[in-house]
Amino acid sequence: MTSPNEIAKVWFLPWNRKHELAKLLELSSAAAPFHEGDFCAVKMHFGERGNDGYIRPEYLAPFLQMISACKGRAFLTDTCTIYAGPRKDALGHLEVAAEHGFTQESVGVPVIIADGLHGTDDEQVEVAGTHFRSVKIARAIAHADSMLVLSHFKGHLMGGFGGAIKNLGMGCGSRRGKFEMHSGATPQVDAALCKRCGACVTACDHRAISLTKVSAQISIDRCVGCGECVLVCPYGAMGLAWNQGPKQVQERYAEYALGAVKGKRAFYVNFLNHITPNCDCLSEGEDSLVADIGILASSDPVAIDQACYDLVLKAGGDVFAQTHPGVDGTVQLAHAENIGLGSRTYDLIEV
Repeated sequence: MTSPNEIAKVWFLPWNRKHELAKLLELSSAAAPFHEGDFCAVKMHFGERGNDGYIRPEYLAPFLQMISACKGRAFLTDTCTIYAGPRKDALGHLEVAAEHGFTQESVGVPVIIADGLHGTDDEQVEVAGTHFRSVKIARAIAHADSMLVLSHFKGHLMGGFGGAIKNLGMGCGSRRGKFEMHSGATPQVDAALCKRCGACVTACDHRAISLTKVSAQISIDRCVGCGECVLVCPYGAMGLAWNQGPKQVQERYAEYALGAVKGKRAFYVNFLNHITPNCDCLSEGEDSLVADIGILASSDPVAIDQACYDLVLKAGGDVFAQTHPGVDGTVQLAHAENIGLGSRTYDLIEV
C-alpha cells in the first residue's frame, strides 16, 4: 500500500500473453506479503449461478503455488450476499462454488465462506472514515494474516465499475456490514413504466416490495438498497436516487476495504477480461463492453483500480458512464485515496 504522494507500481500482462501469469507474479514480487505459517485469505468471487463472468479456477494454480512456496496456508473465500439467491447463506454459496469448480479437491486448498452459515460471523474493525468509525468484517478474513485479492474488473450499478476496492469492501463485509454500506440507496419506482410483472417482488429477499393496483411499491423501512430489483426489472421501471445513493455506497465500501486489510499484508491482481456492464452477481451472462485487455498486479488496491479504469477508457471510451449514466465510479478512487487506502498515481510496467 502506498501513500497518496507516492507513485505506486502496477504490472501489466496483456491478455494475449495470459499464459505467462507466473512471470507476472514473479516480476511484480507478488510473493512478498506471504510468510511462513500465514493463514492467507484468497479473496475472490465464485460467480453466480447462470453468470460466467467470474475468474475461472484454472487460473488459480500459479497463485496457490506461490503461497505454498512461501509455506503459507491458503484458503479461497467470499461472503454471503444480502439479495435473494443461493449465495445468501454458506451452504448455497458453497454449492454454487462447487458447480463452478471451486472445491478443495479441484484446487487443492479449502473453500471457506468467511462470515459463516448465515453471514453473521464478523469482527468489528476500527477505521478512521467519514461514514464509519468501525466496520463489520467477515471473521475468517479478519483473522487472516495476509490476503491475496483476485478481482474481475467490470461495470457495477452502484460503483460505475467494480475492482479491488469493491471486492475488498463489499466482498469482505458480513451481511450486517453490507446492510450498512447500502444504507441510503433506496430504489424508486417509475409508475408509468411499471407493468406489475412481479419480477422485483420475487427478487427482493427483504419483503420490501409489493404490488399495488398501479405499480410496484417499495417500503423504505424494509429496503436495504442492494439494487437487485433495478437489475431484474425488464421494463426499466426501477431506478436509484443518483444524487446520493451511489456516491455514499462507494465511499462506504472504500472504508470497509480499509478495514478489511487493516493490519494485514496484501497483494492485488485484477483480471481485465470479459468486462461486462454489471457485476458477477447478476444471475445471467452479459456481453463484454470492450475486448479483453489483460491482467494487472500491484500491492496498491487504489492504483490497480485506477490503472484498470484508465485502460478501459483507452480501449473503448467511458463505457461505464454510458452503461450507468449519472454514476461516477471515480468517487471510490478519490475517497479510498483520501482515507489512506492507497494512491491513484501509478507507473504502469508492462511485463
